[in-house]
Amino acid sequence: MADRKPYGGCDVLNFQIEDPYFKALCDAPIPVLIVGDDGRLLMINRAFQTATGFSHAAIPTIGAWAGHIFNDSPEKHENFFNRLFEPEKVLESLRISLKRTDGQALIWELSKALLGRMTDGRRIAVIVASDITHAAEHERHLESMMNCLEEEVSNRTKDLNTTISALEKEISERKRIGDALTLSRERLKNISRRALDVLEADRRTVSKELHDSIGASLAAIKFSLEEKEMKREQNQGRLAESLNQEITYLLATIKETKRISANLRPTTMDDLGLMATIEWYLRQFKRFYRKINVDYRTDITESDIPEAMKIIIYRIIQEGLSNAEKHSDADRVRLQMGFTDGNRSISLLIQDDGRGFDVKEVFSPKDPLSGYGLTSMRERCEIFGGSFHIESHLGQGTKINAILPI
Repeated sequence: MADRKPYGGCDVLNFQIEDPYFKALCDAPIPVLIVGDDGRLLMINRAFQTATGFSHAAIPTIGAWAGHIFNDSPEKHENFFNRLFEPEKVLESLRISLKRTDGQALIWELSKALLGRMTDGRRIAVIVASDITHAAEHERHLESMMNCLEEEVSNRTKDLNTTISALEKEISERKRIGDALTLSRERLKNISRRALDVLEADRRTVSKELHDSIGASLAAIKFSLEEKEMKREQNQGRLAESLNQEITYLLATIKETKRISANLRPTTMDDLGLMATIEWYLRQFKRFYRKINVDYRTDITESDIPEAMKIIIYRIIQEGLSNAEKHSDADRVRLQMGFTDGNRSISLLIQDDGRGFDVKEVFSPKDPLSGYGLTSMRERCEIFGGSFHIESHLGQGTKINAILPI
């Protein structure tokens, strides 16, 4: 084994190297090692010994020194040392973690360079170390802060995305509510407009009946009485004919007045209630339209029906039977009332065996007068918060079902 000798504070093996260069390496303020191609450390300078506390005797070879290195990738520094003497790897560097003899941790960055050959032909290389302990700690601190910042940004991003999602849902819900409100307003306008139209139509109907029926009857009575008054004057105050004909006219006029009044609002509705009024109306209907058989069934009583709903039920029945008589050419009509929806609503069913019709065609916007009665029935249900369903097919009759919440 070659002799070891101290040189200017450096612990070295005996080999020849020009003194100025050797002294420069020995006195360098940074850790320097000289290693032979056989793995022996030929020199460790004072800065290396001071920084690590290791003497040449403690780490005689590069392998012995590598045993004190605690790197995250041992294969990486092993590869670094194995390629010390490869010219194309001169610029390769390595970051290592090591401990001083007193246990203090250090972080170095190693760089290497080839120094040529010794007199005996052995190749030698120099390893220069830079202490980056503080810089690495600063980097770790910055990395930790960056990770914390990234985590915070990630959490904030998630919170922001959650908030954005919630806002989008709220905006969507508000838009849906706004659209529904706009639609409700339009429907309310249409219902109000239709209510005015219905009211005006009812007024026209009453006006026409008063003019054509009551007015004509009163005019006939007036002309008859005037004629008899003239004859009475001609007969010196004596009336040759009786007033039986005029009395008959008056009785017919009174009866017609009662009919018109009943169509407007039956007095039985206020005096006896809805159920009695329905029975009265069905008797009148059967008397006028004998060929139509009405099968009426109900399992509800007068007290089950809210007061405000009674006139709506009556008008729907009145309009439904009137349509069956005028348009369906039906022989049988089924009228049924009962509870539905867990006794929270009243179901009103009107079904006939008539010729039926095309629902889409009847409700076509091309003919604004078509389906007027059915439309009024539907609007009465909707005003009360109920629903109206109609089914009809040509040759298969018509089925009307109104659901009214109690």
